[in-house]
Amino acid sequence: MKLTRIVLLAWIASLLGLATAVGQEDQAAIAGRIKARVAQVDELKLAQIVGENNKGFLEQRGQLSPEQTQVMNAENTDRRALYNIIATRNGVTVAVVGAQRAEQIRNTSAAGVWLQAGDGSWYKK
Repeated sequence: MKLTRIVLLAWIASLLGLATAVGQEDQAAIAGRIKARVAQVDELKLAQIVGENNKGFLEQRGQLSPEQTQVMNAENTDRRALYNIIATRNGVTVAVVGAQRAEQIRNTSAAGVWLQAGDGSWYKK
């Protein structure tokens, strides 16, 4: 998971570097929340109760407690907000940004994590 954290932090840093003056505070706050949740998200993925779908979001794969559901939903909300910022800045859709991020996640995920391939099939890395 160390590599995943490094890639995630690098991705967040690159997003922060692209921030405009108007959205910089919001983007920094979103990135900070994502960074603060890394350990919780990694725990859910290693427990194999959430996976990374092919749209760049966490998806439930097992029984979640209310607290775990809250973590997953908060992560997806923040990811969606960041994807929207990136999509707007680059003139593409949120779906394009999410799919690109999903590919990055698939390439850097730890062994045993549930991942969704581009064709929709699920597999453990």
